[in-house]
Amino acid sequence: MPFLRSLPLLSLLLLAATGCAGPTDGTDTGACSSGSYWTGGDEESPLMNPGQSCIACHDRGEGPTFTVAGTVMGDYGDVDDCDGVEGVTVRLTDADGAVHEATSNAAGNFYLNDAIAMPYTVELESDAGVSTMSTAPTTGDCASCHTADGAEGAPGRVVAPF
Repeated sequence: MPFLRSLPLLSLLLLAATGCAGPTDGTDTGACSSGSYWTGGDEESPLMNPGQSCIACHDRGEGPTFTVAGTVMGDYGDVDDCDGVEGVTVRLTDADGAVHEATSNAAGNFYLNDAIAMPYTVELESDAGVSTMSTAPTTGDCASCHTADGAEGAPGRVVAPF
């Protein structure tokens, strides 16, 4: 039966045609609480690549340098390039007692290029309340721990108070 022999190839073609490239192509809303994705690739924008490591990318020499950067998401398991939550105040108090603030943009991204004495404490404030990070980070690369799966003891993404 020639049809049965071509079934595996047909299955692969159907998977490719239905967005099997993953959530970063803007078609899969199953793992993104906002249902909205950055689809601009590496096009320069303050809204680019939410959830990815801003500092690691910017340290390669393109774009401004940040001392602290990350994305406030709607859910701990949100995937890379899922748009986050806008309007959350990210408040850091550094080891010298200086307070630094940033507000998450339309993609949920926030960033600072202030001199920040490590370690620092973190508070997130939104209309829903205030949440405090339980540990004091020693790096400004929030996405190094706050991944969709969580790393280094983080529960997952940086998430807005709810």
